Amino acid sequence: MEFSILGTVRVSSADGPVRLSNKQRALISALLLHPNTTLSMDRLITAIWDDPPTSAAANIQTYVSQLRRALRPTSLHLRTDGHGYRCDLPADQLDLMTFEALVRQARTARRHGDLDKAERDYATAVRLWRGSPAEDARLTGAMTPRVAELEEQLGAARSEWIDVRLVLGRENLVPELRALVAVHPLREQLWAQLMLALHRDGRRDEALDAFRKARTLLVAELGVEPGSELTRLHEALLAGDPPAPTEHEQGRPTICQLPGDVADFVGRADELATLLPLFSPRGDRSSPPIAVISGIPGVGKTTLAVHLAHRLRGDYPDAQLFVRANRDPADLLTELLRSLGVDGALITGSVEDRARLLRQRLADQAVLIVLDDADETGLRHLLPGTARSGVVVTSRARIPDLEGALQLVLEPPDDEDARLLLERVAGVERIRSAGAAVEAILRSCGRLPLAVRAAGARLATRPLWPVGEFASRLADRRLDELVVGGIDVRASFEPSYAALPDAARRGFRLLSLTGEGSARWSAAALLQLTELEADSVLETLVARGMLLSTEIDVAGQPRYRLHDLMRVYATERAVDEESEAARRAALRSQVAACLVRAREATRALPIAMAPPYPGGWSESPGVKESVTWLAAEQDTLVTAVRTAVRLGDTATAAELAHHLSRFLTMEGFLDEAERVQRVVIDATGDERTALRARLLLLHATTCRGRFAEAEREAGELLGELERVGDAHGAAYALLTRAACRHGEGDLAGALADARRAVPILTSYGDADGVSHAWTWPVWIHLDEGDYEEAARICLERLHVTRKDDHEARADLLRALGTARYLQGDAAQAVECYTESLRLWQPTGSRMAVGKVLRRLGEALGALDRFAEAAAALSEAARLFSSCGDELGRALAGHALATVRLRQGRAQEARAGLLAVLEQLGPDGPVLWRARALRDLGLAHASLGDAGSARTAWERSHELFGPSQEGDQVAAYLTRPPG
Repeated sequence: MEFSILGTVRVSSADGPVRLSNKQRALISALLLHPNTTLSMDRLITAIWDDPPTSAAANIQTYVSQLRRALRPTSLHLRTDGHGYRCDLPADQLDLMTFEALVRQARTARRHGDLDKAERDYATAVRLWRGSPAEDARLTGAMTPRVAELEEQLGAARSEWIDVRLVLGRENLVPELRALVAVHPLREQLWAQLMLALHRDGRRDEALDAFRKARTLLVAELGVEPGSELTRLHEALLAGDPPAPTEHEQGRPTICQLPGDVADFVGRADELATLLPLFSPRGDRSSPPIAVISGIPGVGKTTLAVHLAHRLRGDYPDAQLFVRANRDPADLLTELLRSLGVDGALITGSVEDRARLLRQRLADQAVLIVLDDADETGLRHLLPGTARSGVVVTSRARIPDLEGALQLVLEPPDDEDARLLLERVAGVERIRSAGAAVEAILRSCGRLPLAVRAAGARLATRPLWPVGEFASRLADRRLDELVVGGIDVRASFEPSYAALPDAARRGFRLLSLTGEGSARWSAAALLQLTELEADSVLETLVARGMLLSTEIDVAGQPRYRLHDLMRVYATERAVDEESEAARRAALRSQVAACLVRAREATRALPIAMAPPYPGGWSESPGVKESVTWLAAEQDTLVTAVRTAVRLGDTATAAELAHHLSRFLTMEGFLDEAERVQRVVIDATGDERTALRARLLLLHATTCRGRFAEAEREAGELLGELERVGDAHGAAYALLTRAACRHGEGDLAGALADARRAVPILTSYGDADGVSHAWTWPVWIHLDEGDYEEAARICLERLHVTRKDDHEARADLLRALGTARYLQGDAAQAVECYTESLRLWQPTGSRMAVGKVLRRLGEALGALDRFAEAAAALSEAARLFSSCGDELGRALAGHALATVRLRQGRAQEARAGLLAVLEQLGPDGPVLWRARALRDLGLAHASLGDAGSARTAWERSHELFGPSQEGDQVAAYLTRPPG
């Protein structure tokens, strides 16, 4: 052993004792008193100086450097850990760690009945002590609690050693015990041991006198009578009966108050893996292990705590206590003290006095206390003072201010564990044969263990009841069906709800009116509070276990949600306690906030393909990265559209759906884009509003590449909009038809529609619409081969487009880059695409960025920058896939195939083009199918397959029809390249 701290500080190396200065000795002592534990710089400073100098931190760094040099020949590793230091060394190299290990071994041997080994281990452990810990180190009072704790450990070990020796009966312990009671006169266990030793030595009168002395001291010093053990021993001596062996001699029967472990306990493997190591015996622990298990009602907190306590019984052999802790602290302390054998007549005084008595009673014992359903009130009074005992707390509310406690927020189990629980309660065969009905039951229960257990019990009590029928009833009448025997899910929620402050109860009720999860801004609008006030309500609900907050969304906002069954209960409370007018007012406030924020968040996005709503917007707080925020709030905003309809406010619903469509179609959420417009179409009684919603619905069809279908619908809408006198809407119908005709290869018709729309949009002052309309002549001229005209229009439009209109400028730069690329200037094209990308990327638009990357990859390939090209095209394909844009993904694949063809990797190019044609399908955009077939012919030709090349070109020529690109393919048919 190289290090000794149990007495004077000794450090030895192979070369002999290591000499240390006073400050070095103080520093190493503080660290050795906490082996293998990090001590912060502040804690080390307070351990060494009562009045630290300003250079204290620098001084400690110097002492550490000096110690590292001095201790280099030893096994100790002194290392920096964060903002502190720790010393790591093997257990057998420090007397303190050896002492703790020997005591653990002795206790294990004692439990197993091997008293000889226990006696030897206790003796070796106690003899390691040469005085008070670090008695020659100049430490401040900050280290006193740690020294006192270690001395308590010595006292406990010595007392246990004496118990063993009394049972073995091999020596006279009276002199040793007299010396010990002189030093520790208030330790009743020592007086009991002295009385027993005197009796066995035939000195009954002295034993009785020892009791009188003990009683006099206890009454005078503590104001309490002797405890039950000492009193029983005294009564036995007075009666002249041989006193029964003390409880310690018998191997005291463990006090176990734990409820029975649940026979069908399921899962919680991760939680147990976190909790069990916390409570396992450790020599470096300086405070009692405490775990706080919190969560919503019914999530299984008590079940987990009881199961954990049963698993830990061997580590806490003296007692396992269980109390319902939602009561007055004085009553709880009385119950705990009585459980530990303290006479009720002695349990008097204030809460602080009783807490002191509890700590005294627990000081020498290994006791596990389970405090069930606790709150913060008086909880500290129930905690032990030494590290041998442990505490498990369950609470519906989080208890954050217990220093050093492990905080575990329990979530509902996963689907597999919830199903397993249902099987164990209701019967394995019955549940496994029930198919989809079981999934419906688990959904209705929200996987909440109490609810799953109630559902299983309902089925178990009616073995012939069809599982599917119960699933249907449960879906319609959840809380009414989840009642059986002593289980009532609704009743389990009621105490927590009743205990909430008024503002939190109102918040709980109103939060049930909206969708799955809310950010703080949305909750504030619903509750008609400021965000700061709403935050207080939300955090109260989270802290009380009535609201879940386990997610930070993509916009960095905490999201709050009610568990499904809590939502049902909250809805009941809202109907019972909130007037219909109050509920409608809350929803109108939340919908209005959604509209204001959606206007702001979509300002920089591509325009909706319908006339815009009037501007005059002001920036909303919290809306920064628009696309990211919209992605986080998509469900909230979609729900708000439906809510506005329910409130009869179809005008707000239509405007919100209009703004939302800009994001949904841009990001490829086309199903959702169609659904919100259908909600408006079905609800509105205004024909013009319905027609404009149909325009937005049609845009989603166009985005899917279904151009023939969309062109027919666009023609019909054009006629209807002109009939009702909506020329502005008719202009957007023309633009949509232009997009469809372009996709179908009707370039002349597309150009005519686009040019017809421009003056109408100009007359309405619709600058964004005009900018968008001019993109179609550009792309049409590109497809016609008139690259110079396309570039001219781009430059002209860039000159008149506002500098802050990033979307329009980015689109024009992409088109200009395409013109330069087709003119043979790939380097200039790369510059245009790079600038376009710079403008698009801050918006977070995956589809727009993907389009630019596809073009950029194509141009980089033309410059033989193949690795960069492949990287750009791979990222483009990923972005298109992430937003469900199958056409975009196919075009990115086409561009990559042309790069491979240019590289001379014709085999890869052919495989890629065949995949592209399969993705496009027989009804895909004509131009792109024609181009893919043209390039497939080139790949076949490069591989020497002239027949396949000719077949591909003939089909490509047919699809192109009369056009510049068609003429190019005709040339291939005349002179197929090798």
